[in-house]
Amino acid sequence: NMALMGTATQSSLYGSIGVAQLAIDGNNDSNYRARSCTRTKYEKDPWWRLDLKDSRAVIKVVLTTRSDCCTSRMKGVQIRVGDSLENEGRNNFQCTPEKSVDSPEVTMRFCCNGVAGRYVTVFTLNRKNFLSICELEVFGYGSCVQFPGEKNVALTSEVMQSSLNDMKGIPEHAIDGNRKSHYSSLSCLYTQKEQDPWFRIDLREMHKVSAVTITNRADCCWNNLKGAEIHIGNSLKKKGLKNPMCAKINKTSPGYTESFCCDGMLGRFVTINIPGRQDFLTLCEVEVFGIPVPYPKINIALQGKAYQSSDYLTLGGAEHAIDGNSDGNYNGGRSCTHTTSSTNPWWRVDLHKPYRISRVFVANRGDCCEQRLLGAEVHVGNSLNNNGNDNPKCGTKITSTTKGKVHIFNCANMEGRYVSIIIPGQKKVLTLCEVEIYGATA
Repeated sequence: NMALMGTATQSSLYGSIGVAQLAIDGNNDSNYRARSCTRTKYEKDPWWRLDLKDSRAVIKVVLTTRSDCCTSRMKGVQIRVGDSLENEGRNNFQCTPEKSVDSPEVTMRFCCNGVAGRYVTVFTLNRKNFLSICELEVFGYGSCVQFPGEKNVALTSEVMQSSLNDMKGIPEHAIDGNRKSHYSSLSCLYTQKEQDPWFRIDLREMHKVSAVTITNRADCCWNNLKGAEIHIGNSLKKKGLKNPMCAKINKTSPGYTESFCCDGMLGRFVTINIPGRQDFLTLCEVEVFGIPVPYPKINIALQGKAYQSSDYLTLGGAEHAIDGNSDGNYNGGRSCTHTTSSTNPWWRVDLHKPYRISRVFVANRGDCCEQRLLGAEVHVGNSLNNNGNDNPKCGTKITSTTKGKVHIFNCANMEGRYVSIIIPGQKKVLTLCEVEIYGATA
């Protein structure tokens, strides 16, 4: 019960025995005369508020009111959770009662779906009333884990979405650092109405993500986000929707900003989608808090075994690409591979067990023939079908190069035992002067 660690205030005080703190004293006695219940004056829209001192994930709130009389005063009671004190907290997330509050009971339970918030506020609205609470219990867990040096890494990322409703709703608007929640402010994205619409952030490299914060639209359409899912991972399979799920948005309200704890999930891609129905996806800001995960410093290629599609001469054997020598002189350094001129030449290293591959470095020849590496692709996976070249592609193919250039492929933690390099096409020669692979055991 996190309420016991907080402090309480209320809109007014009826008498000295009805102070706000009595609702979080650990005493569930529901008789007002037992001096364990709060009480405001008879006033319009009375409220009581709990300050948890920090933003925490709230799953359930249990409210106990008076049993000696006056239970009906709690008719229509609302509980809201969030980080804002604007409008006394009325704009924060509204928790859902397990039973109708039109017929209030002495003890009522409210589901808050793990929403993050510092303040828990109880209201009776749109009438004059006394507000009396005998105990308020708040169940959940601490605020989202935070990593030293973390920041909103979405601000420097790339974005895509499944479609564009109009030019006012481009995906870049969702990472502009602006939480304005009216579409006319040019700070919201908007897809067409379609099956399973999605929006994706590419963080450019793998990150450890503590939380994702989403700001909904306030001018209209806020219910569109109900049921939306947040996925985080390194795969682009099914547009990134096969990655693990951080959270599902179960409740929506106009313009509300909600944080979802992701507890250090690892991934390069953050995808938000509405699954299982035709709808518009529209939202006004997505913030991703986390830190980059540095790639391991051990070159695991050195412990592998290399193969290639053919040998031009023994001087150009496959093992030369993983000998730790990046000398780019084929004849003088004796440290480069060389296939014959053939169709779809390839080179492959067997790492002996699966790894999560973060980066692959490929060094081109430095003495001549640098153009031969144009079109080269890197593939990572656990299959040897088509000599490993049917495995998923890491990064993009080489489209420009120079003598001795080292090309870096960001594989974003792709899993695989085999790393292959292939140049598709006829009459191609594959020459590599060093391949370095960095990753961690899968």
